[in-house]
Amino acid sequence: MESHSPTLLKVENLSKKFLIKKSLLKKEYFKAVDNVSFTLDYNQVLGIVGESGSGKSTIGRLVLKLIQKDSGRIEFKGRDIYSFSRKEEKQFRRETSVVFQDPRTSLNPRLRVRQIVEEPLIVHGFEPEERKERVKKAVIDAGLDETFLDRYPSELSGGQRQRVAIARAVVLQPDLILADEPTSALDVSVQLQIINLIKKLKEEKGISFLFISHDLNVIGMLSDSILVLYRGKIMEKGEAGKILKNPIHPYTKILLASLPPDHPSHRDRLKTIPEVYREEVEGGCVFYSRCPDATDKCKKEPEYKLTDNREVYCHFA
Repeated sequence: MESHSPTLLKVENLSKKFLIKKSLLKKEYFKAVDNVSFTLDYNQVLGIVGESGSGKSTIGRLVLKLIQKDSGRIEFKGRDIYSFSRKEEKQFRRETSVVFQDPRTSLNPRLRVRQIVEEPLIVHGFEPEERKERVKKAVIDAGLDETFLDRYPSELSGGQRQRVAIARAVVLQPDLILADEPTSALDVSVQLQIINLIKKLKEEKGISFLFISHDLNVIGMLSDSILVLYRGKIMEKGEAGKILKNPIHPYTKILLASLPPDHPSHRDRLKTIPEVYREEVEGGCVFYSRCPDATDKCKKEPEYKLTDNREVYCHFA
């Protein structure tokens, strides 16, 4: 799928809702993604952060066309992914991949590592000899060695299983990988190893990552830019360094304030931001019910404002 577009991925006004309750006279929906727009350039990492239920994983699945959008536009290499021919669709599947949260459930326990990593190559019709070489290289690129090829997932540690999942993701040499909370099920020491591996793959292979996490520490280590989500809506997006050093939106401030100190002696430096719970207002800011800075003005939906070269969903940005 050739393209001269400078942007690898472009998402415009993406929305998705799920039916949660249905009666004879009424249907109730949960709005998982609400009018989301962003871009991801080649050889970049976009971090998507937010608490559980904010819509992070739904965005990832929409981008890879694993579920259908309700509205909006998704372009990959300058082409609308919903306009692909069958041939282009197959190429899209080859140029994108995914690493899921828990390798215990994403790896087939009945297959050896060799078979797990080789599976995408068989689907895309690679010859046996090339499959063999690519599998070996992918496993090595993921920080393992050839002795792991004949093992089963049950014989591996959590970090090793996630490396196998990453090897499977890179074996087709994709341009984009969705990493959906790939470190959350791992020990802290192993998390750092996986983060460093993703950095290495980005730098050496030129792979772009859509990196999803609820942990701002992890997001900050990896991302070139950050998108902060709350209830399916972007609260703040922009350059990672600026957002982490000087957050503007109250929700981003709360996320940063909730991080543990880097050393026990720094506990007294923690900022305390009061958690507020008030009744929601229909048609107002989605963060109104929890915002410590909300006023009556917030009962009306804010527009996005460009502040310090980033977009912020707040009346007072």
